[in-house]
Order: sequence, then structure tokens, then C-alpha cells
Amino acid sequence: EATIKRGEERFGIYCAPCHGLAGYGDGLVHRRAEKIGSPNWVAPSSLHQDYIRAQPVGQLYHTIKWGIRNMPAYGHAMPPEDRWAIVTYIKALQLSQGAELDDVPASAKVKLKN
Repeated sequence: EATIKRGEERFGIYCAPCHGLAGYGDGLVHRRAEKIGSPNWVAPSSLHQDYIRAQPVGQLYHTIKWGIRNMPAYGHAMPPEDRWAIVTYIKALQLSQGAELDDVPASAKVKLKN
């Protein structure tokens, strides 16, 4: 639980500005670049695309450390344990955004509103 919380915190600092808090590629930096019509802006990937969901955790870690396409490398800015915490949070985020009602335990379903 502590690792996921740390990952959420670090994600909010390093990833959410471009990828958005829910990981759909709609962060504030992205919205601003679109608003001003930045000619060289490349939209960040949604972390919920099938090909990203299917990536092994090591590939996500590698992307955070070394960057990819226009995404900068963050290896110099954070220790390995924070990179792994972000990967753990991304996987939890992907699960949460792709969940079906059948994935919710029966004891928790009573707390859900229709």
C-alpha cells in the first residue's frame, strides 16, 4: 500500500502534467499546448491503450528511466525505488480504469451507488 501511495505521489509530480491524473494523456501541459496551438507538440500516450497495458513492468520502468519519443528521461531525477513505485501505481491505475462491476468484491458492491 505504501508503494502505491508513493507511486501516486510521484506520478502526480512527474507524469500527470502530461498524461493527466487518470492517465488518459490529457494533462495540463498537454491541454495548454493544444490551446496555444504549439506546432511541434506531440500528444502524450494514454496509459490505457491496449499496447501499453500489455507492456511488461520492466518496459514501463525503462520508459520512465530513459524516456521515449518526446517524453523526457527521468532516470536522473528519481531513484529506482520511485520509478518502481510509479510503475506499480500505473498498473493499479490501469486496473481501476478497466474494472468491470464483476471485479468488485460483493462486500464492496453494497457501497456503490447506481
